[in-house]
Amino acid sequence: MYKLYILLLELMNMKNKTSISLNEPSFYILLALSKESMSGYELTRNILNITKGRLEVRTGTMYPTLKKLVDLNLIEQVDESSQERNKKTYQLTEEGKKALQDEVDMLKEKLEEVKLIMNET
Repeated sequence: MYKLYILLLELMNMKNKTSISLNEPSFYILLALSKESMSGYELTRNILNITKGRLEVRTGTMYPTLKKLVDLNLIEQVDESSQERNKKTYQLTEEGKKALQDEVDMLKEKLEEVKLIMNET
């Protein structure tokens, strides 16, 4: 019975999966940008604050991740005409909002599954 239950959960998750799987830095970048546009440095500080110091996204991870998210059309660079030289600011796109919501929904489902399993034991 338990194996059938697990199989059903896996099938439900497969049909609800988004085509984009977000790693932890990507998730927190989208989450931070859901409130306001930010630069890479501001994102680093914001993510450190959101995660209470647990996740520090360093430069070597931040900027390649930002490029990947731009390439996937999940974020976009804001017009730089009125900004400081070399300071790039990013904002969430509509696709990015959807991907973030999909990820949040999936995390909620996982939490419910964990609660269900933990309460059974």
